[in-house]
Amino acid sequence: MLRRIDFERPSVTTMTVPVKTSDVIVLCWRTPSICDDSARKIAEFLGAEVAVVPVASAHEIESIRQSVSHGANLIVHADTLAAMVDALATGIDGLLDFVDSASHVFVYGCDSSDRHAAILRKLSSGGLLGLKELPSPETAFDVSDDHRGLCGQFSRLSVGTANPARDACFVEGAPKDERAVLIRAGGQPFFVRVNRGRSDVFFAACAEVGNLDDKLPSRISLLPWFSRLVPLIIFLRSALGNGLWHADRSQACFIIDDPLLKPTYGFLEYSKLQETMLRQKFSTCIAFIPWNYRRSRKDIAKLFSGPRSSLSLCVHGCDHTGAEFGATSFEILRDKARLALERMQIQEKRSRLPFDDVMVFPQGLFSSEAMKALDACGYLAAVNTDLRPLDIPQALTLRDLLDVAVTRVSGFPLFVRHYPRDVAEFAFDLFLGKPALIVEHHGYFRNGYKELESFVERLNAIDESLEWRNLAGICSRACLKKVAPGGDIHVRFYTSRFQLTNNAARSQSYVLFRHSTVDGLEPTVTLNGNSAIAERRNGHLAITLSLEPGKTAEIRIEPRVSVDAVARRWEPTSAHKARVMIRRVLSEFRDDHVETSGLLSGMLSQVRKLRARTRPVQPDFSESVN
Repeated sequence: MLRRIDFERPSVTTMTVPVKTSDVIVLCWRTPSICDDSARKIAEFLGAEVAVVPVASAHEIESIRQSVSHGANLIVHADTLAAMVDALATGIDGLLDFVDSASHVFVYGCDSSDRHAAILRKLSSGGLLGLKELPSPETAFDVSDDHRGLCGQFSRLSVGTANPARDACFVEGAPKDERAVLIRAGGQPFFVRVNRGRSDVFFAACAEVGNLDDKLPSRISLLPWFSRLVPLIIFLRSALGNGLWHADRSQACFIIDDPLLKPTYGFLEYSKLQETMLRQKFSTCIAFIPWNYRRSRKDIAKLFSGPRSSLSLCVHGCDHTGAEFGATSFEILRDKARLALERMQIQEKRSRLPFDDVMVFPQGLFSSEAMKALDACGYLAAVNTDLRPLDIPQALTLRDLLDVAVTRVSGFPLFVRHYPRDVAEFAFDLFLGKPALIVEHHGYFRNGYKELESFVERLNAIDESLEWRNLAGICSRACLKKVAPGGDIHVRFYTSRFQLTNNAARSQSYVLFRHSTVDGLEPTVTLNGNSAIAERRNGHLAITLSLEPGKTAEIRIEPRVSVDAVARRWEPTSAHKARVMIRRVLSEFRDDHVETSGLLSGMLSQVRKLRARTRPVQPDFSESVN
């Protein structure tokens, strides 16, 4: 069990397990620093049992060395190592004996001082001589292609920009035989593994690691945290393997917002898209506006319903009016979400056109009440470029962004998607076990389909096992797994419908966990259509089951009260219907005629620039405002 360690800094809370039973030891001098606590949070988030161990004398250092013996995994700041050198009678040689007693060691927080340089030289056997500044302020990180087992989807990529305020690089020495440079910054070593026989020591030239409780800035991207997260994650995976949360499948889908189902919409031509998909073997989901449910061409609808079709539909708002899911009335949002499903179901009956009950919010705008409304209506998930509700924009932390889906609001899963601008953004998602969800609009095809083909090729190249699916298939299979000490497989899933297959050659016991709030009545849980028992554990529903080889479990979690039994509070009025029709007609005229005309498109661009100069600055949610 975890127990609290009291120390002098009230802003940092540290928990620990007994040293001998822990997966990872965060070693600190006297009291844990904020950096020590940040490292602890990351290791625990990834599923490790962590002991935060303070030392303050040579006797304590020797006691820890004897208790952990060989096989311990250590995370230690360079300042702690320097303090240990000062305390040990044998100095830096005694520190070397201590480090060699561990199996894996992660060292970070080095500076350019002589005492840190001496530690680097000793622990790296002369392979690293010290620390120096980055070659330039705009230095990128280059990930090695020689260690794919460690670097995963980042292999061979150039990622982000280093920050001189916290990032540096090492001065290389000799010999090189036992040294592997995993990440370089400006061509110089940034993250290095040194093999010391029984021990692997990892050195990161970063002053700190990420704090998972940091509030997210206005623009959400993981790339600025690359140096503060990825080296430590690589170290932990090297040390603990499948004992950490990990994904055993990589999934992807390309999403196009707004188009009707007709041969052409703006620059989009379905026949050419189909040809591109067949060549590159990827899937496309059309985020379809339900208001258009009676306007789909049957010949185009057939493209979606074939047994081998890689085209699919999901739900894009209801009427697609301005910020229609940014409202704060739960009843109105629930009824709009329900109406959207009804329209999609009518279209499905008319055109035999299946759809995924996954919501993409119009303009990327939504409120916390919208998430609750989708949950009440039985939607599977939501997918969006921005993850912050309008009414609580500061609600999310770095911890939320690292998870496969954000479940902070009512437990309902929100998956992130990105525009195809930087493949490293998608590499980060896949590295963490998240699906790679790409979004664009019809204007992306202004110059044809080569740009899309090129991006899909690059995405497939960073993960050769990438599976392209529809959104419902992706969300209902999204999960993280880890092997528990007793051999059971723990599974963390996110949606109310989940599919799990035992691909092993023997029967396997599983414990499934899904985030759950305690509001309302207990949900109904079924396993392959039969009632199943679920217990609450630390804010999660836990379901225990066994599967024979090749067998699949279908989990469903349903609320006790159906939304169909709830009376409507909102219905579209005649005036509302007229406004929606005008908006939709004008939007389609713009996409089909204005934007496809060079002259008219230029005039529209000038109008937009004029409006941007004369109106207040609005948040950039990087979404279409159709």
